[in-house]
Amino acid sequence: MKETNTLIEYGTSIDPNTMVVPLDVSELELEPGHPGLGDTEYVHRRQELFALCRRHRLEHLGPPTIEYTAEETRIWREVSPKLHELHDKYACSIYLKAKQDLAINETEIPQLRTISERLERETNIHLVPAEGALPYRTFYEYIAERGFPVTQFLRHGSHPEFTPEPDMIHDCLGHVPPLMNQDYAELLTLIGKAAATTPHGDQVLALKRFSWFSIEFGLIEEAGETKVFGAGILSSTGEIPHSLFSKDATRRPFVTETVITTDYDPSQMQKDFFIAPSMPFLRRELEALVHRFGIPVL
Repeated sequence: MKETNTLIEYGTSIDPNTMVVPLDVSELELEPGHPGLGDTEYVHRRQELFALCRRHRLEHLGPPTIEYTAEETRIWREVSPKLHELHDKYACSIYLKAKQDLAINETEIPQLRTISERLERETNIHLVPAEGALPYRTFYEYIAERGFPVTQFLRHGSHPEFTPEPDMIHDCLGHVPPLMNQDYAELLTLIGKAAATTPHGDQVLALKRFSWFSIEFGLIEEAGETKVFGAGILSSTGEIPHSLFSKDATRRPFVTETVITTDYDPSQMQKDFFIAPSMPFLRRELEALVHRFGIPVL
């Protein structure tokens, strides 16, 4: 790809350097319109968990043990059964097996330290505590070292079916289970190594889009059916049926050149979905892209 003076992300022109040199957010920032903004108790709890998880991340202490509140447990118990029912119908087999092996259930919020220990034994992936959504480059610098950043706060109780940012439900019921699969773990690690190595902002953005339309919002063919693969879909009761059946969304075969030039809006229901024929296919496509970019990680 040819480096340009500006890139388009989320429909806005950005400086390519912002993809390579991420900002460090040291204090909690809730975006405008966040459902928890007017809730003093919720904001205080988020600030508490922000400081704790940030310290554990920066000091390499691993996920802290959290004593979850009654309200946080209520939210988990309200959302988890609904997702579980949808997963049984529409999630890919890689996800379903991993979720069962990790014994993630509908009644108790799991401790990520315990899950991290299990993942290390299975695929040599460990969990990194994250105070919130980390900048893309920072996120994949951890993944390049086989660490997956995860949040430990829960979404606001007024909208349990929705979160404007990654939370414990998104991470634990979306991202974490597939990390038990070796092929998935290696695909993710390669994205991380490439994104953390290249000095070119346009290449980082291309890799981000490859990841978005596969790891985050991907669909996959399985036994002649289209199944849900991406964590952003798997962790949302609305996105699962929307991704598969909505007339307002497009579903196309996963063509890498199309994928890496397709912009998206993370704040809304997605309108573009790409269907991969298999995990090995995604790995081959990613390797070819990294080789084309000349990123020395293969």
